[in-house]
Amino acid sequence: MIKDQTPALDEKTQETVDSLIRQEEGDAHQYKGFLAIFLTLAAVAMSLFHLYAAYSIVPTLQLRVVHVGFVLAILFLSFPIAARFKNRLMIWDIVLAGLAVATAFYILQGGDNLADRNTAPLQQDIVFGIIFILLILEGIRRTNGLILLSVTLLFLAYALFGNYLPAPWTHKGYEVSRLVGFMYMTLEGVFGTAVDVSATLIILFTIFGSFLQFTNAGKFFIDFAFSAMGGKSSGVGKTIVLSSFLMGGPSGSGVATTVTVGSVAAPMLDKVGYDKNAAGGLLAAGGLGAIISPPVLGAAAFLIADFLKISYLDVLLMACIPTILFYLGLFVMVEIDVKKYNMSAIKIDKVDTAWNLAKKYWFHFFSLISIVVFMMMGFSPVMSVFWATVLSALTSMLRSDTAILPYDLFSGKQSVLKSFYESNLIKALANGSSGVISIAATCIGAGLIVGTVTLTGLGLKFSSIIIQLADGSLLLTAIYTATVSYTHLTLPTIYSV
Repeated sequence: MIKDQTPALDEKTQETVDSLIRQEEGDAHQYKGFLAIFLTLAAVAMSLFHLYAAYSIVPTLQLRVVHVGFVLAILFLSFPIAARFKNRLMIWDIVLAGLAVATAFYILQGGDNLADRNTAPLQQDIVFGIIFILLILEGIRRTNGLILLSVTLLFLAYALFGNYLPAPWTHKGYEVSRLVGFMYMTLEGVFGTAVDVSATLIILFTIFGSFLQFTNAGKFFIDFAFSAMGGKSSGVGKTIVLSSFLMGGPSGSGVATTVTVGSVAAPMLDKVGYDKNAAGGLLAAGGLGAIISPPVLGAAAFLIADFLKISYLDVLLMACIPTILFYLGLFVMVEIDVKKYNMSAIKIDKVDTAWNLAKKYWFHFFSLISIVVFMMMGFSPVMSVFWATVLSALTSMLRSDTAILPYDLFSGKQSVLKSFYESNLIKALANGSSGVISIAATCIGAGLIVGTVTLTGLGLKFSSIIIQLADGSLLLTAIYTATVSYTHLTLPTIYSV
């Protein structure tokens, strides 16, 4: 019997989990004092704006521009220019954040007149546009590294110097003014589909996942899985699979799922008999399933719905079969591992029975089905995730240990303002926006790539290029087409996956 192995995450373990997530998803500053409060409030403001935009009507241009302005400003204040400047706010970070706000404001105040002159921009338009593109490139470098930056620069170079390339890749070549006008002053460049998905869906699902985290839904799913699957020789491995599914589906984060479940389950896997490679593989596979599991999926799911012109509900339904097959495959692997490693019967000490946990925290199961139910009722994906977030906040108040706002908010033990600032509501709102910065930066960078493809006409002639390269081979045509489609749909999620 494994003693003292409860699935609850203590404070020290949670810090370790958060550190691992930061290492994988971008190691941002960890400020204290005024800077921490300022960044928290900025992230809260960003979340509130997008929740308002989900419920109300915000013009497309304003929504996308404000989203990009928020992302770039918070990015430069949160991510250091180099590792040696970690946890130190430098003057250039403030300048870059200010320029991000200025370039966004310039578009908003320019209105329709700015968009109308995109083919013949003024000198000041070009200056602001160049600054804007340089800010995006630096943001990509800080959050995603040199690979995506190099790819983006390659596409921009293609737009500028494509006239020097041989056929069929050649085009007339575009001047800086035309490139800037298209990328900065229209809805077909940076502010195109990728940013639209980031501003309307990805951030809302990230906020939803954050609400689940701070209402202890993730902890409940792990506890429930441990209680439900404990008691058999294969119980530990099956627990990993079930808890990864229950936590990963609503969160949509493979990294967070892996490290959160792994921080609890890794010692158990070791004691049961798994070697380190097998244990790590099982944990990683369970977390990876979060990207394909309803109701949240990965960021690419939103692009799939947009490009194929189908509803997000259709994407969810199509994802059900591969998700079921994926986790069934993991269950089969667990059974094979039981025999492979000659595991003896191991019984897991449980905090409580699965039935008692379900009776206490039954409302957390709504997070697994609420989004799908709302969409089946006719709500759009944006409204569905909005009301699912509201529902998770309201149901969390049924118990004091899950409450998004403390029961003693007005007890007088400390000021209402301080209690409210330290509440799970503020933490969830702040984490919802800060957690999307890296993915959103990737989407913004993808806007430069997709904009280049559109501007140069590369997208229109790609089919003829593929047919020419395949030289009549149907197999090569299928392989080239699959490769291009995969790359195109996953550009905004290179980092998140």
